[in-house]
Amino acid sequence: MMTLIKWPGGKSREIKEFEKYIPAFNRYIEPMVGGGAVFFYLSPKKALINDISTNLMMFYKFVKEQDSLFKTILLDYHNSFSYFYNVSLENIKLLELHYINQTTITEKEISSIFDVNKFSDFIPNTAMFLSYLTNSMNDKIRRLYRNNQKKPMNDEDIHNNLLTGITSGYYLYFRKIYNDIQLNTADFDYTHQYKAANFYWIREYCYGSMFRYNKNNLFNIPYGGISYNKKNFLKKINEIFNDNMRSTFESTELYNNDFESFLNSVSLKEDDFIFLDPPYDTNFSDYENRSFDQNDQVRLRDFLITVPSKFMLVIKNTEFIFNLYNNEHFNFINFEKKYTYNVRSRNDRNVSHLIITNYKL
Repeated sequence: MMTLIKWPGGKSREIKEFEKYIPAFNRYIEPMVGGGAVFFYLSPKKALINDISTNLMMFYKFVKEQDSLFKTILLDYHNSFSYFYNVSLENIKLLELHYINQTTITEKEISSIFDVNKFSDFIPNTAMFLSYLTNSMNDKIRRLYRNNQKKPMNDEDIHNNLLTGITSGYYLYFRKIYNDIQLNTADFDYTHQYKAANFYWIREYCYGSMFRYNKNNLFNIPYGGISYNKKNFLKKINEIFNDNMRSTFESTELYNNDFESFLNSVSLKEDDFIFLDPPYDTNFSDYENRSFDQNDQVRLRDFLITVPSKFMLVIKNTEFIFNLYNNEHFNFINFEKKYTYNVRSRNDRNVSHLIITNYKL
């Protein structure tokens, strides 16, 4: 079973490297579940999963409950995004005319193209939404013209870029809602289901599923780009709401806590198996604006020395991590991994990873 949500550092592609080292167990325990690649792959009969991200665990809560309101709001995202893309496609000649003549498209023109009010229950501030569409479209027209002067594009590329002016504006509006919710500055009283759906949609449509925040604590990863315009979000919804997913979560307990507090609370036993995929020891290890620094790495190592359960930890091999676990309490081997994305080259594309356990490999 595939993961449901995009999350940095996921181990979907690496499972083949360590699957053979996973021991038999009674309960599966994952204190930093993130995207849950190993959890979904194993689909354990008994599981306890935890993450410090409240947004992430709220998402999993509604998945577990197969919540109908959550599903309705996800369908609102699918239907509205499809509408704005398709109507943009129908009006591509008008958008192209503004591009050719290098004229500004007005908010009045945008409102005449799109019937925003048909989604007024889903889009709480339609005036602001129109403003985002207009500004994004004009920004795209200007940048596209400059880029085309440097390197000429064919008509298809120009059209796809113009369409992204609208879809990016759509994304930026809902990114604004996401930031308002996180900073408690929202003008509306959103339901938990709305917050979880907004969080999930942003994870799906932000570039490379990355986390990055500016000095004002605003999430600022841009829209994924042209290739995201035709994403099959309905397929993602159907992967969440089905009997297999209901069965997967049926015997799964959900927690939202610091890893150490969580592990201390669940009465660890010898026949438990703990899988750990902590943030890496790098300069770019902030997930959802939370850091996991070297003090946390030491805290994790110290806790793992004491656990009665078997555990496996998979992490990037740095000098600090190697020295931290290079003692009689642990066993480890290494493998290579290639990053799919990087942010301004802050991550090396090819790195060595460690598989660390408290049992023989």
